[in-house]
Amino acid sequence: MTPHPRLLPILRLLVVGLVATCLSACSAVRIAYNQAPDLTYWWLDSYLDLTDAQSPRMRDDLAKFFAWHRATELPKTADWLAQAAQLAGGEINAPQACRLLEQARGLLDTAAEQALPALADLAPTLTPAQIEHLKRKFAKNTDEFRRDYIQATPSSRDALRLKRSVDRSETFYGRLEEAQLAVIRQVVAESVFDAQVSLKERERRQRDFAEVLMNLVGARASAATSQHALRLVLQRVWESPDLAYRTYQQRSLSQACQAFTRIHASTTPAQRAQAVRVLKGYEADLRSLACMALDRAAD
Repeated sequence: MTPHPRLLPILRLLVVGLVATCLSACSAVRIAYNQAPDLTYWWLDSYLDLTDAQSPRMRDDLAKFFAWHRATELPKTADWLAQAAQLAGGEINAPQACRLLEQARGLLDTAAEQALPALADLAPTLTPAQIEHLKRKFAKNTDEFRRDYIQATPSSRDALRLKRSVDRSETFYGRLEEAQLAVIRQVVAESVFDAQVSLKERERRQRDFAEVLMNLVGARASAATSQHALRLVLQRVWESPDLAYRTYQQRSLSQACQAFTRIHASTTPAQRAQAVRVLKGYEADLRSLACMALDRAAD
């Protein structure tokens, strides 16, 4: 089971910010989503140190992106949550879990493709100083990963992975009992997670992205050229050119699906009912947000 979020290139920065806001407490989803354009802008700015000239265009593009996402993608995401809620009430097998993950990836792909033109317009306007700023941000995140998963003692690494797995599970199931904690401890102990392999791929992605940006800046690339180059970066995120990493990634995905089904199988009827309520709460909030978009369009 993968215990950490992987840093992705700029094509998915918007999507990551969106997911982060939508997975907050159910009662806060609507507020968070309404703030998503501003939150995502500040997140992007922390990576790219946007200039006064770039900021207005980026804010406008973010407003358009989230208007599109609210009207077009929120209903699809709500449908996905409804499907997850239906499954959460009973037994879930590994193929079902993996299908849910693949469907989520499809939603991310669609959003990334929608964001691509705006990001392709931005890329050639970046300065070498901004790309150096991006590299420093990447390096800081990598140092945190290295500190948590490579430099730390084995016991502290396992404790951190256990805590994050427990926190994720309790978001949906509520407080876990010893039976579920025992399963999660076993899942963590048996995980194929390899911090060195993950770090190598993380650094490859960072180098790849920074080099592509530098080339686009140096060539004063057209929008079409930028879109093509950034789309290839995204493809290399989903399918690494490193065969060894692709094999590791497939093993990790398969194990993650199996691990989820084992944890779910250990839960009580009351815990599953709680998971259903949480997922349906997310679904209701997203449908409400989507309806608000229709109301605005009708005005």
